[in-house]
Amino acid sequence: MSRSELADAVNMALDRIYSGRDVTAHYVNFRWIGKLERGEHRWPSEARRKALRQVLGAATDADLDLYSPRRSDGRSAEDRVAEPQSGSWDETVHLLREQWHLLVQNDKMFGPEYALMGVTRQLATIDDLLHEVPQALRPAVVRLAAQYAESAAWLHQSLNDHAAGHRRTQQALAWAGQIADPTMTAWATYRSSQQWLTSGHPARAVAQAEAALLRDPKLPGPMRAALRVQYAHSLAATGEHRTAMRLLDDAHRWAADRHPGKPEGEHGSYCTSGYVEVHRGACLRLAQRPQEAIDVLDQALPAIPRRHRQDFASALLNKAIAHAAARQPDRAAAAAHQALPIARQAGSRRILHQLAHLGATVSGHQQLPEVRAFLNDLKEAP
Repeated sequence: MSRSELADAVNMALDRIYSGRDVTAHYVNFRWIGKLERGEHRWPSEARRKALRQVLGAATDADLDLYSPRRSDGRSAEDRVAEPQSGSWDETVHLLREQWHLLVQNDKMFGPEYALMGVTRQLATIDDLLHEVPQALRPAVVRLAAQYAESAAWLHQSLNDHAAGHRRTQQALAWAGQIADPTMTAWATYRSSQQWLTSGHPARAVAQAEAALLRDPKLPGPMRAALRVQYAHSLAATGEHRTAMRLLDDAHRWAADRHPGKPEGEHGSYCTSGYVEVHRGACLRLAQRPQEAIDVLDQALPAIPRRHRQDFASALLNKAIAHAAARQPDRAAAAAHQALPIARQAGSRRILHQLAHLGATVSGHQQLPEVRAFLNDLKEAP
């Protein structure tokens, strides 16, 4: 099995062994498996050891070369290093996975347009590899294909290209379905919900969020938080405001800053408590409670890391829209004006498009200096 496949098998074994108990704190991912192979984990938790023994058909921990660091029987502690052999298929898969992480950082540093070029090239490479990869490694490569396709969907979404985003999401879902991967299926379905909501189809967004949550127990904590946030936002857009607020309360249990570790592939690692509260502000605005939305967003904004430029610009945009709904065009323009250079630096055409729409909303108040300054800046080339 690949590291990802072994991680999934261990997590399913945990669910079987401890049926009826919440064992998500013991879930593992491919990085954890890698550390286990390299000897960085010598004595996992009892629950993980039990699941590993079941999956790998071992009778004892010793059969898996696992031992407590406190034991003093003189057994050698030399670690077995399981690094991919140079030129092997394992190395190819490893490099493609590492390249994905680099491209995620490229999006944060240089924007979605730059990152999309690399993602598209890698997708073409992976598509070619699928025709020649050994059968044993095919699931790992298919999972990588799904991961890259979902990233492409997000980048298209950032570039305000809804049609291309939907195509890539369907591609990711098809690949994830080939290998019955619950994590990638849930995440691509989550992305589909986001896309339907952004393009003005909240009922479809709700349906997709519900479909993603069917796999909820199998997912790492931050992903569970992100799915609840998306479901809440979608429900609020359809008028289900009380349910939305309860979901946001629940999302805090799984927020990335309250749940140890990062989910596999870093999916949902941005979903901190601050991110949850930004969406609470958006839901309050949809419930026509703009002043409450403004108060929540004022408290949440400092919790959004400035390096997450799209999230920070989006939070400011939500605050601006809430001010506009509260008939405060000067404050709406000030918040939007603050978001404008951040959105430009992030390369988010989606947010820039929404800022332009807000500009049209406040354009009847050009006698106000804040509105005039925002509109003048908005006219400049991004």
